[in-house]
Amino acid sequence: MRVTQSMLTANTLHYSQASYQRLSTLQEQLSTQKKITRFSQDPVTAAKSMQFRESADQIQQYKRNMSEAHNRLDQSDTSLRETNSILTRIRELAIKASTDTYGEDERKSIAQEVEQLTDHLLTVANTNIAGNYIFNGEQRDRAPIEKLDPSTVTSDQFNNNTMIYFNGSTYAYQENGTFENEEGAQVQFQDGQWFSGENSIQPEEMRMMNHQFASAAFELELQQGVKITVGADAHRLFTTDMFNELYQFQQALADPNIEAEELSAFVGKVDGHLRTAADINGQLGARMNRVDLIEDRLNTQAFLLEKVKSENEDVDFEETVMKLLVAETVHSAALAASARVLQPSLLDFLR
Repeated sequence: MRVTQSMLTANTLHYSQASYQRLSTLQEQLSTQKKITRFSQDPVTAAKSMQFRESADQIQQYKRNMSEAHNRLDQSDTSLRETNSILTRIRELAIKASTDTYGEDERKSIAQEVEQLTDHLLTVANTNIAGNYIFNGEQRDRAPIEKLDPSTVTSDQFNNNTMIYFNGSTYAYQENGTFENEEGAQVQFQDGQWFSGENSIQPEEMRMMNHQFASAAFELELQQGVKITVGADAHRLFTTDMFNELYQFQQALADPNIEAEELSAFVGKVDGHLRTAADINGQLGARMNRVDLIEDRLNTQAFLLEKVKSENEDVDFEETVMKLLVAETVHSAALAASARVLQPSLLDFLR
């Protein structure tokens, strides 16, 4: 086959362009530290990279969920420990009051302290973080317990969760201003007045609240398909029975005819609530340990995923530098050879 000058020129330009392309690719890899910058360069590598990045995004979302889970669990733990301290203090007061050495004035002082401690229990039950009530499950925007004032309450505030503590019993709202206890006794609210049968009741003789704990717990997905309850089962602790018994204790302390033996019965009742608090705290501790284990697993998965992602798409820096130096040397030699081939002119052919 006859090789012409134009063929030499065309081949020289073609191979020079190919050499420039190799240099450009290597320089791009060196600058970006990535094997490819376009899907068309290596579809298989690109597809794997997309899968790895999707998995990394999922792990990052789980880590954000993990941060919220830790915040709620830590605050729940703090609140439960505070509740335990309050109940322990009430137990100490019950022991002191159940001795005959304490007179009427001392017991009234204890009753005032118990009232303040009970109100603080309501505050703990309504612990709020960034607008979310941590003890009210999935209904985070609503306080689990709302204290009402019987002297100013209106019938519009009554609902199926409204409770009255009166005369040692808990009365649940029925309808039309009527509250009823387990024995069928009723308390009625009419025209701003309270009645038990035909007898009028003074507002200060009762306590009233909306006890509205959510039925479903608040859960967070911390791994694919793994949802963990991030909170304590506070509805088991802050029960209507607990608040009723504490109110009974206050009333008993205010009664000048109460016997020490009758007051000592409240020690056992508080002990029961302390056992419930310990059980709930133990359950919360187990959940906290589970979350810690999941967090360790997520960190391990993130590390391994970053490793395989790097192996798939990152270049070997030293190898790329060597390839670039070789390519530059080859390119320079090719340009020098091309210059020698393309040097002859028409006069050179006529000689």
